[in-house]
Amino acid sequence: MLFEYIKENYAPGEPIFLQDIKIDGMSDANIRQRIKKLTETGEVNRYEQGIYYIPRISRLNGTAVLAPDVVARYKYISRMGRIMGYYAGYTLANKMGISMQVPVKEEIVSNNMAAIVREVSVGDRVYVVRKPPTEVNETNHIVLQLLELLKNIDEYSDDKQDTRERVADFIRQFQITRDAVDQYISYFPLKVYKSIYEMRLENVFA
Repeated sequence: MLFEYIKENYAPGEPIFLQDIKIDGMSDANIRQRIKKLTETGEVNRYEQGIYYIPRISRLNGTAVLAPDVVARYKYISRMGRIMGYYAGYTLANKMGISMQVPVKEEIVSNNMAAIVREVSVGDRVYVVRKPPTEVNETNHIVLQLLELLKNIDEYSDDKQDTRERVADFIRQFQITRDAVDQYISYFPLKVYKSIYEMRLENVFA
């Protein structure tokens, strides 16, 4: 029953978080026992405590191991249609093309972090994960990510005009409204207001 459930709900190479598995008629203890047997038969592999995956066969290297970035994304940003975090800092600036600097430790803001900031290991990588200023969800994660970026925007690039254009494109792409910004900007430092003014973003908001 458990393996059928896993095959129906997860693709090979996709992280499976034990805490997410809920099957009628099976207790959590029973699920843990069954998943242990599946790892013993090789039908499921254990990544780390509480995280598993269906093995994916690579033509070059045999069974492919999960990449830490994939596990970190599922653990701290989104999984099963639920959004609980977002990339921040130089990680976000690099993904947006604002900064060419590739951070050694990716930065993430996530509901799944109780401490203000903490370094966590996933596989062989270390991530900086911070607690969000307010709970992240499906409707606010984009505007929170924007405000987080604007908090330290001067650190990420020397080309102010290019940065302004990329931020403006981000706002237009996700149709971020002034009302949404006004709803959450109080959770951030006053310099976010300054960034919006100096970058002339008032008229860009939908």
